[in-house]
Formats: sequence, structure tokens, C-alpha cells
Amino acid sequence: MSRLALFATRLFSAAFILAWLMAPVMAEPVKVVSEPIGYFHIGSSSNKVGRLAYAGGLEITAEDERFGGFSGLRISGDGSRIWAVTDKANWLSAVMERDGKGAVSGLADAALYCLCRQDGTRYGSKHWGDSEGLEISGNTAYVSFERLNRINRYQIGRDGSPGKPVQATASFGPLKLAYLEGLEAVAIAPAASPLAGKVVAIAEESLNGEGNNRAFIASDRGIEEFAITRSGEYSVTDAVFLPQGDLAVLERRFGLSVGLGMRIRRFDTASIRAGVTLKGEVLAEAGLSSRIDNMEGIAAWQDGAGKTRIMLISDDNFNRTLQRTLLLEFVLNE
Repeated sequence: MSRLALFATRLFSAAFILAWLMAPVMAEPVKVVSEPIGYFHIGSSSNKVGRLAYAGGLEITAEDERFGGFSGLRISGDGSRIWAVTDKANWLSAVMERDGKGAVSGLADAALYCLCRQDGTRYGSKHWGDSEGLEISGNTAYVSFERLNRINRYQIGRDGSPGKPVQATASFGPLKLAYLEGLEAVAIAPAASPLAGKVVAIAEESLNGEGNNRAFIASDRGIEEFAITRSGEYSVTDAVFLPQGDLAVLERRFGLSVGLGMRIRRFDTASIRAGVTLKGEVLAEAGLSSRIDNMEGIAAWQDGAGKTRIMLISDDNFNRTLQRTLLLEFVLNE
């Protein structure tokens, strides 16, 4: 290829990429294929895991290359719709299908949207667009971003799309969180909490001087810090306030010495305040003998019988050869 032809090819490629980034971003329907997961434990019909009972789950796939990498999860109050964000600044909205017994059976009317810049264009890289945590309060969504650590809020449109980003809290810049292990979990304290309406955010692996997880109580007026004990080589991946008001935190671990694992801890909302270090109660813990993957998102709702249901989603890191996207639901036994 001549130098002129090579230059023209590169110029065309650059123009194409620029045009793609600047193009208006619309929702695109996604066909999701679901494979039911009958039992949580491998080789066992038991559905118990700590204080939880497995209520059904799915392995989900789609041909769309943007489908995957799910890091934050929320579910509607009646359990009929889910929302999730990916670590490439995409937003999934889908209807949750259930069978006659109320177990999850599939996803319908799924669509992917862009968590875009103010001007409606894509971020184009994880430097700005590494979205990790999701919270929904009314018609407002809150999304935490790692790397350039921040929390944005978005008004949800009638079509289910997130609007333009607005900074939701004071700046996290002065707190000097790690670039790759920063804000991972975000949750809004419920009305009955002493922290009502404030944002609780937890870093993945930005540790304090005692080696514990740094956590924050944030608003547009300022940010206060507390801590959650770190143990068993677990890292925080998501959090949600349960219907009764307590905070549930999802953690995962992976390594040659510890294998693959997930853990859910619960914290009394009244104990969350600046300056404390919290240990919490372990609700469930599972490892390689169970149907788990890289569990990253947690959501909760209350069913018609008054039972608290907890839903988890895994992040396949867009590596479908080695990892899977799992959607698992449990009932909390009190």
C-alpha cells in the first residue's frame, strides 16, 4: 500500500470513529437468550446458602457486543423490571419474566442505552466511562464511576432512557481514591434511615490506614468517611438498602490461594455514621461448589408475601469464553 493510500485509510478510520462517537445515541432493542439454573449448589438439590434460600436464576446471553460487563443492578419494587449498568457506560432496561411459582424465567423488552456525556455523545473509553454502581430513586438514577471517581445522577425518561449526567455529590477528588479500585457501590438511604436521602458509597479496594474498605456518606454539601472491615481477601462490588432499611453489601474474591467466592454482609443502618468501622453480619457466602461467577451487582425488593428477595448479577468482563452473565435470586429467611 502506498503512503498516500495508507494515509487516506487512516484518515477515513479516524473520521469513522469520530463520527461514531459524535452520533446521537438511541436505545437499541436486544434479544436476550436465557438458560434456567435449577440449583444453586453444584451436584446438590439444596437451595440453602447461609440466611438465604435460592429462588431461581438464569444464565443470560445476547449477540450484541455491548451486552455484558454488568456491574450495578436494581429491580423495581414489584420485581417486574430490572436495570443494570455495564463498565463501559451502557444502561440495560428489561422486563423480568416469571413462571407460575414466581421464579425468574427470562428477560423481555430488553434495550441498551448509553450513559453519555452532556452533549449526548459516548465517552469512548473507560477513563471517563467506567460505570460501576447503580441506584434508582423515583425517576432519578445515580451511577458511580471508577477511575475518575464520581457519582452522576440522571433523570429517567418515559422511554426508560437515562438523561444527561449531573454531578450528584461534592467532589471525591480531594479524597484521593485509587484510579482502578475506586467507587464501586452506591446506594441511597431510605426515608426511615437517619441518613435519609444521602448517598452511601463504598470503594472497591481503596483501603484506609487500618487496611479496611473506605466508605462514604455523601451529599452535594460534602462527604464524610467511615469504614467497613476487610477480611478473607474480599473486595466490595455493590450495595443496596434492603426493604426493611438495613444495608446489604456484596463482595467477591478471586485468586489462586482463595479461589472464586462471593459474600453478602448486612449492616444496621442506624450504625452507619462518620468515623466508625463496621463489621456487619454475614448473610451468605459461596464458592466454587456453587453456581457463581464474578458477582458484581445486587438489588432487593419485597414480594407479595412480605418476603425480602435479593437478586445478584455477574460481570463476565466481556469474556464469554471463560465467564458468564448470571442472574440469581434468593429469599431472605428471617
